[in-house]
Amino acid sequence: MGVYLHGSAVLGDFSEDRSDIDVIAVSARPLSWEEKQAIVERLSQSALPCPARGFEFHVVGSDDTALSESPRFELHFATSTDGTPDRVVDGRGHSGDPDLVMHFAVLHEHGRALVGPAPEGVFPAIPRPMLLEAFRGELEWAMENASPSYQVLNACRAWRYIDEGVLCSKTAGGEWARERVEDPSPIDVALRHRRGLTDANPDPEAARAFLLDALQRLETLKRGRASATPRS
Repeated sequence: MGVYLHGSAVLGDFSEDRSDIDVIAVSARPLSWEEKQAIVERLSQSALPCPARGFEFHVVGSDDTALSESPRFELHFATSTDGTPDRVVDGRGHSGDPDLVMHFAVLHEHGRALVGPAPEGVFPAIPRPMLLEAFRGELEWAMENASPSYQVLNACRAWRYIDEGVLCSKTAGGEWARERVEDPSPIDVALRHRRGLTDANPDPEAARAFLLDALQRLETLKRGRASATPRS
């Protein structure tokens, strides 16, 4: 049905040294295991070297684009230029991938069709509560797995969405947030790292503080929504 570009490449934040190339294909029918293997072979790092940090590719069925907190998928495939083996996840029998919520949101608002109809007609508009939960999951993942620069900028991006409802890139989130804090130096270091101007990361404790602040903002917003809900 179509192939779509998303992520930093459509948000004006692509960095050859820091970014993946993110693509989702939509299939009108389930794929056989042989078809999945053929995709993996043709898109592997050895067969199709990626000109960025890595290539991340999902295949989802046309029914899998419906609203869900953990959309199902046919295939998830990721390569890396750092020597890490290609990662292949067969979606058959899998519970789904919560990361697809954020991907669908970006595709609906900013995606680019490489093949097929316009993405806003293929991928749903994600309701704000669902997207806030997706941000929460991404921040919690970043706390345990991401670099300090990623933690800071992802927290800034979440903060902007919480306050303004704007879905933006990490760099745009950092630029927005640095005007709203007393000490923007951790953000400035993270932005320089993102732009490939330095290998230095922000202080890990400062990065964690930014991340925890964004999570607290999400929790405060959640409590506010709950208290505003009429009781029957």
